Order: sequence, then structure tokens, then C-alpha cells
Amino acid sequence: MLKDIYASRELTAMAKALYREERERMRLDGWFIAKETEREAEGKYSALDPEVKKAMLMREVIETIPLNVSDNAIFVGTQRDAFARSYALINPSFKVEGFSGYCDPAAVYNDIEPNDEFTSKRIEKMREYTKNTPMVKELARAYVKAENHTKEVIYFVEQVTGHVIPDFRAALQYGIDALIEEIGEKEGEFYRAAAISLENVKLLIDRYSEVIREHKSSASGASLAKLERMENNLARIRGGAATNLEEAIQLYILMWQVMCLEQAPNPYAFSVGNADRIFEPYIGDLTRAEASELFKHFLVFFNVGDRSWAISQNVIVGGRDADGRDLTTR
Repeated sequence: MLKDIYASRELTAMAKALYREERERMRLDGWFIAKETEREAEGKYSALDPEVKKAMLMREVIETIPLNVSDNAIFVGTQRDAFARSYALINPSFKVEGFSGYCDPAAVYNDIEPNDEFTSKRIEKMREYTKNTPMVKELARAYVKAENHTKEVIYFVEQVTGHVIPDFRAALQYGIDALIEEIGEKEGEFYRAAAISLENVKLLIDRYSEVIREHKSSASGASLAKLERMENNLARIRGGAATNLEEAIQLYILMWQVMCLEQAPNPYAFSVGNADRIFEPYIGDLTRAEASELFKHFLVFFNVGDRSWAISQNVIVGGRDADGRDLTTR
């Protein structure tokens, strides 16, 4: 376990340092890179069913999006590439009179401050492309029909896929390869897309494994031991089931990353649910204090950028059943 490499207080210090690193991020440009990558690759998959096309476009994104691993991290993975830095009511510059733009999918491009890399020309090119996509054109027609209801600020239309709790328990229990095998027995383009999406998780694992190998070339002592443990965890969950809490949290994080990246920019209201019940089978002989050290790093994953948020993502611990009995995991 990591406790053999780091003392408990060191893991806590690393989680706090990782949180500070995230809070210092004043730009979130990954979502723009993702949408640009999709635009550039779209022609390759134009003949495919929409679900399969999206899964293949995600493969292109995962193959190219920049990845990094902090020296303070014990898990790989991030949500920051799925989010724009400002978002409606969470944006400190929000004004009520501008709320009508909340429904405009092209308005998100206002969130990027142009610089030498992300020039105004580059941003406007993506904005115009977005305006002319079939989905946005259809939204525009829907808004015209609903104009009498949405022109007042109190009414608005929100094109989101959230307010759900994705159930990753089967992936943790049986592994990605087992799910892909089960899906392979089913017919239909949806299942084909689902299999590709699970393969995308494995691709992300491969890319993070390569980043870790690069870090190992200049690491020593405890840092090298930590990287080797992270690498071994990734190798085990690349297709297999999680066998301990570290592996379960790591696989969960990477599946969450792919899910949110599929919904960029600004996936809305995907919640973990009862985290203690999800991960309880993997605690093993860990003490409550030891498990909590890992969960501190898990919670840092849900802090994105300098405003420290991922939209409406909730992690629940404890609770009671219908008869009032305490369900909190030990």
C-alpha cells in the first residue's frame, strides 16, 4: 500500500498541495482543444451512426489531448479538460440581463481569453463552426418556437444530459474487458459505441502510463516507488477488476474523466452518489484513517480550476435506509 511509501500525514499534505495546484489554474482550455479535435476529425466518421461517430471522435480526443501527472498525485486523471472556466450563475461576472445567453452553445467561446496560442481567429473559427452544426441549428429553431416563453429571464432552456448518477460498480467489480465481452454479444450501434467508449478508457490508461514512464526516468526514492505503484495499478485495471481501494478509485476516476470529456464543454450534474457504499467492498483491511487518506485525493479530483468546482457534482457519504438505520460505511 501507499502507506508503505508515505506516512499518513504526507499523503494528506500531498492532497492539499494538489488542491492548491488546481486552484492556481487560471485557464481551462482543454475543452476547446477537444472540440477542435472533433471538428478536424469529423469527416473521417461522417458516415457512421451518431453514437458510434461520437465514440470515435472521443478516441481522437483522447489520443491527442495533453496529459500530465503532478508530483503530488497518487491517482492519474482530471476533469479540467471538460469544463470552461466560467459558467452561468457560477461565473462571478454573471449579470441577470445576460442570462439569455446561457442557452447559446456558441456563447461558451467567450470564456477563452485570446493569447498567442488561442488566438481570436482560432476561437472565432470554432464559434462559427459550432453555430452551423446540426444540433445548434435545431436548437435555434426550437428557441424561435419557444421565444414567448424564454425571452423573460426567469424562463430558459438548458440542453444538458446530467442530473444522473452513473453506475460504475460493474466496471469496478468485473473489469472493462468483461464489460466489452458482454457488450459484444449484443447487437446494435449503441452497443458498438459503448464498446468503443470502454476501449477509450483503456487508451487513456495507456497514455497516462506513458506519462508515468517519462516521470520515472528522472525519479528516485519514494517518488519512484510511488510512480511504480501507480503504473502497476493502471496495468491491473486496464482490463481487469479492481482488487483494492487504490485500484477502485483509480478506475472510477478514469471512467469519470472519459464520461465528462464526452460531454464537454461543461457536463452538467453527474453525481457519484453514495461513495462509501460504492467503494466499501474494496477497503479490505485498511483502517478508516488509511482509507480516508485515499479519499482525500479522490475528492481533490472533483475540484476544477481556480473556482474549485465541477458543475453540480455531488458525493454522498452515509445516510439512512427506509427504516432509519445508519448506512454509513465503517
